[in-house]
Amino acid sequence: MLELAVETIVGALLIATCAYCYVLSRKLKALREGQSELLSIIAKFDDASRRAELNLSTMQSTGADLNRNLAAAAARAHALIDELSVMVNAGDHVAGRIEGAVSEVRALRSSRPANDARAAS
Repeated sequence: MLELAVETIVGALLIATCAYCYVLSRKLKALREGQSELLSIIAKFDDASRRAELNLSTMQSTGADLNRNLAAAAARAHALIDELSVMVNAGDHVAGRIEGAVSEVRALRSSRPANDARAAS
């Protein structure tokens, strides 16, 4: 009777072990499927990171080109500012001379009618 009880216990343990192996097999299968998905995701991430790296490199070179172009344009703008400043100063000087000449002409005109009126009397 003891043998029957031991054999029953061993049989039950074998059935439990088989059931556990089946569950474990299903979990390993799911893990393997997840592993292939993970590999696919890693490959996509690697591709995206390579493209981002390439785009970053392109952006850096484009930014450097734009910086050089902007620096050249700024230098030309400063040169034009200096040139325009000289022209404005020269224009102010010419305008002052014209204003002085106009004032002299007005003064002469205003003095002539008075001189003409004195000469007529």
